[in-house]
Amino acid sequence: MSEKFEGNLPPQEQKEGYSEDFKARVKEVFPDWDKMHEALESGSEWVGRYLDDSRDFSMKPEDIVKALEGGNQEEVLEAAKRADKIGKLYDEWLESRQK
Repeated sequence: MSEKFEGNLPPQEQKEGYSEDFKARVKEVFPDWDKMHEALESGSEWVGRYLDDSRDFSMKPEDIVKALEGGNQEEVLEAAKRADKIGKLYDEWLESRQK
């Protein structure tokens, strides 16, 4: 997972803050990622970078095969849902920055 990426943008590269709804939905997906929470609270553009870096499907093909062969379809489904949710949050972030 790309949650290791850290950085700070200069103040001139910050946009208006994020809605409470958006912040809550992002924090739901990343409950323990303090840098993401700080970026959300400060209105940082890093939120987009973090979401972009995290939106890929996180299961390796071999893990998918093992899960499906072992009858753990739910594991694959949950990973796919998480990736979809992050992708939609990123799309929402991107659209909000183009206004």
